[in-house]
Parts: sequence; structure tokens; C-alpha cells
Amino acid sequence: MEENCEIIYKNLEKNEKYENTIKEVVDECFRAEGLDKANIYISITLTNEDEIEKINKQYRNIDKATDVLSFPMFEKEELDKFIKENAENTDINMQGDILGDVVISIPKVYEQAEEYGHSFERELAYMVVHGFYHLMGYDHMEEADKKIMREKEENILSRLGIKRETSKEESKKELEEIEENEKKNKNKTSNTNFIDAWKNAADGIIYATTTQRNIKIQLVIAVCVVIISLFFDLSRAEFLCFLFTIILILFAEMCNTAIETVVDLYVDVYHPKAKIAKDVAAGGVVITALNAIIVAYFLFFDKISDIGLNFIKNIIESPMHLAFSAIIIVLIAIISLIAIAKSNKHKGLNKKFVPSGYTAIAFAANTIIWLITDNVVIITLSLILSILVATSKVESKVHRTSEVIFSACVGIIMVLLIYGITLGVMNINI
Repeated sequence: MEENCEIIYKNLEKNEKYENTIKEVVDECFRAEGLDKANIYISITLTNEDEIEKINKQYRNIDKATDVLSFPMFEKEELDKFIKENAENTDINMQGDILGDVVISIPKVYEQAEEYGHSFERELAYMVVHGFYHLMGYDHMEEADKKIMREKEENILSRLGIKRETSKEESKKELEEIEENEKKNKNKTSNTNFIDAWKNAADGIIYATTTQRNIKIQLVIAVCVVIISLFFDLSRAEFLCFLFTIILILFAEMCNTAIETVVDLYVDVYHPKAKIAKDVAAGGVVITALNAIIVAYFLFFDKISDIGLNFIKNIIESPMHLAFSAIIIVLIAIISLIAIAKSNKHKGLNKKFVPSGYTAIAFAANTIIWLITDNVVIITLSLILSILVATSKVESKVHRTSEVIFSACVGIIMVLLIYGITLGVMNINI
């Protein structure tokens, strides 16, 4: 083998600057690890963010772009044995074995170089070294392993004379800032009180709704089946069983998301155990979906045959069922609106205008009370409580006045629509 690496361009123009840096780094890596006499090479693919996102989705089931991916061909023990057996092989014409593949996103390299305040060459060199040592069987899941891998990476960069372009004073200041941020992040991962725990839980729900396609689909299905359930005479126990089944599916999907996130945090190369963890979590979601089908069969199979022109009366005869269903639909709708705002992809709803979930639910409940009771005292008290909820959000500077007014309107209008459509269909069929 004359070359220690093969450079492939995918949806990217060929660049001599990239190649010179990569070859120099790979050659030094091979010398440092005693691979320069082994008949082996690595493949490095340079691509863009869209392409690396597709590869990440295909092989790691993570639907987002990253900076570098590594796909080793050897286990560490196998590699050590291979190097020992092939160290004395001098046949340069013999086809070499591939150590593995490294995929690097060039746009990410530019982005991170600017973010960290050093040159493009330094960041590209680090990506190559990082990918190389993953191919060599090193990882950074455990602190001790991380320290070993980082030392090896810095050793290569040091031997090449590639260092951060900062002074000792700047480096010391940077280190202090990193340590301070780590302390802050550590505090953020724990709840100091009940309110913090509640807020963090709400953030988790919003994140899952914003980023997970399956949860979005399940929320839409949940709204549909809750509406459909209005047309059946479900007992209280049946309705609770039905509701618990919906919640169980969403819970399982959120657990699956949490497990995938933790696995991705510690594993940035393909690993069989990482796949097992993700597959088992996904299996849990499938089991809850099968459970939902079984529950739906036993709840609705016998009732479908009884559907007639008077089946809508079931809704009016069970005002609590309708009220509770309306609250669930409003809750899912407001979570969806908040998720849209947090995604920051729309002109109207964005991070500068986020609806208030508490306000929407408060005014939705107030509207239901207004529709099902004639007691002026109760209506007045519920209205005062709703206004207090909205006011508290403005006073605490969590939301602006315009945001709580919008949220109140969403809660009121959705309840009126649900009740209005139900009563309208009822009058048509009677």
C-alpha cells in the first residue's frame, strides 16, 4: 500500500487543501500506533450536512447531522492481532485491509472551527484523529477511557505542531469557563424544588413533541380517537381504561426517546449493545401499541353494531365525558402550538411568541363550566381563577400579555367548537 488513506468526496467538490491536511494527519497516526508497516488503510469520506445526516439516520437511527462518524472493521483485540501478524509484510503490491471508514462533514468543520476560535486545519485534523482512534477501538464512554483517548489525540496534534491558537492565559481562562459551565450544567440536571421539577418535565414533553415524528403522529391519533370515543356510551371505567392506554403509548415513546438520547450521548460509533438498547426500547413501544389494539377491540367491537341515528345522544347524556374529552383535545392542541413555537421555524409562532399552556387550559375549563352550569357564582369564581392564572404568567414574566390573551382565546374557541359541532350533529340526526 502506497497510501495510508483513501479520500472520497460525496456531494462535495474536491479540495487539495483538505487532502494535504488529512494525509499528513493519517500518516502521523499510523506512525504513532505502529501501523506504518502494516498492510492496512482507512477510508475517509468528506461530505455535507445533508449527506452525513442520511448516513447517521441509516446506520445509527439518529435523524440529525453530526460532525464525524466512525465505522470500525475490527474489534480492538482483532486489530492488535492483525497488526502483529502483518507488521513484517513488505509486499507493497498486496491489497491492504481496511481499518474502517470515517465520514466527516466539512460544513461542520468550518462551523466548529469558528465556534471554538481556531483554524479550519486544526479542526479538520482533530476530526481525522478522533475518527482514527475510534477505528482503533478507543472510546470516551467512561471517564478513564475518555482520558486515554484525549491524551492520544493531543499527542498526535502536538507531534504535528497543531495547537489551539490561544495564549496560556487565554487557555487558563477558557479552562476556568469550561469548569464553571460544567458546574452550572450539573446544577441544571438536578431539580432544586417542585416548581423546577414541573418546569423540566414540561420542557421534556415539549422537546419530545417538537423533535419526535412518531410522537407527533401519536398525538394526532390520540385527538382522533378521543373524538371518536364521544360517539360511544363508555362507562367511567371503560373511559379510564381507554385514556390510560393512550397515555401508556405516549409514555413508552417518550421513554424510547430518552433511551436513544442517552445512548447517542455516550456512543458516536456503531456498537452492537447500543443497537440492542435502542431495539429493546422500540420493542416496548410496539408492545404498548399492540395492547392498544386489544383494548380497542374489547371496548368498541360490541358497541359498533349498536350505532344508529341516536348514538350521538351518548355524548349529551354524558357531559363529563364530553368535558374531559374537550380538555384532553385542548391540552394536546396547546402542546402542539408550544412545540411549533419552540421549533422557531414560523413567523407567527416562534421563540418570541410562545403560547401559555396553563392559560389555555384554565380558560378552556372555565368555558366548559359556563356551558354546563347556570350557577352565576360558580361561573364568576371560575372566571376569576382563570384570570388569576393568566395574570400570574404575565407578572412572573414567563409570558407576555399578548401570549396569554392568545392562549385564552385558543382554549375558549376550541371548547366552543367541540361543543358546537357536537350539538350541531346531534340536531341534524334527531
